[in-house]
Amino acid sequence: MIGKALSLLPPTEQLELIPPMLCRAHGLTSLRDALLYVHRPPPDAHLGQLMLVRHLSQQRLAFEELLTQDLSLKRLRAVVRQRHAPALGAPGRLHRRLLRALPFRLTAAQQRVGDEVARDLAQTQPMLRLVQGDVGSGKTVVAALAALAAVEAGYQVALIAPTELLAEQHLRNFRHWLQPLGIEVEWLAGKVTGKARKQALARVAEGAAVVVGTHALMQEGVTFARLGLVIVDEQHRFGVQQRLALHEKGRKDQLVPHQLVLTATPIPRTLQPSTHLHTSPPPPAPCSTHPATLCGWTGIARP
Repeated sequence: MIGKALSLLPPTEQLELIPPMLCRAHGLTSLRDALLYVHRPPPDAHLGQLMLVRHLSQQRLAFEELLTQDLSLKRLRAVVRQRHAPALGAPGRLHRRLLRALPFRLTAAQQRVGDEVARDLAQTQPMLRLVQGDVGSGKTVVAALAALAAVEAGYQVALIAPTELLAEQHLRNFRHWLQPLGIEVEWLAGKVTGKARKQALARVAEGAAVVVGTHALMQEGVTFARLGLVIVDEQHRFGVQQRLALHEKGRKDQLVPHQLVLTATPIPRTLQPSTHLHTSPPPPAPCSTHPATLCGWTGIARP
């Protein structure tokens, strides 16, 4: 099958999509030659280069794929920028109260990323930002601060996670941080059924400030009064149509919600709008080694 496909390859002039000037500037072979070499290497082919994916033919194919992806993302971003989102304003009173209440100080990376997110949220162009950091690097508190910007501006926030276990972790953190500020955090997941589900749906439709849940947030029957920010944890575990479904729930009066994506495991299609939390919080103090095998932790792990 591969041999037949190669035999039907058109001439280089018809097959090539990258301008010759760009190929020459980067030392790229033609697409036709690259395909033929990779699938039918000659007897004197350098096997070491091929095994390490360092041959010029392989680099040519990789260049084409990455260039295509980059151009596609730029086109998508151009479409997104034609839309409008609510300007949520600068961090305010709730933001300051949460920072004072936290039992730890934000790291330099958390402050930097939080400032970048806040600047995006203050614009009328829809934010599409991915925050990537290792587990424990402090992505959740950055998301909570972003949520407060939406709440202070009078908009709702939806946080969705792919599993109930992960969603419940976010629910505990958000309730622990936000309820002392007078902000109720609604819970909507598959196991919320019957009367409890109807009541939760009613509160969301009436304007519950923050809603945390799983795929249940994307289902029909879930309506938001004024959705301004969508936070998605590990978005690659959701289908494209699922993510669009939640995003479309916030479309109202020609406005679409901002989007903040959290992940510890980025994949290529999610790298374009990325911001990285490069540093993790300081490690806890060493464990004590008394005969009772008790450990004393003086550090505080950041959600």
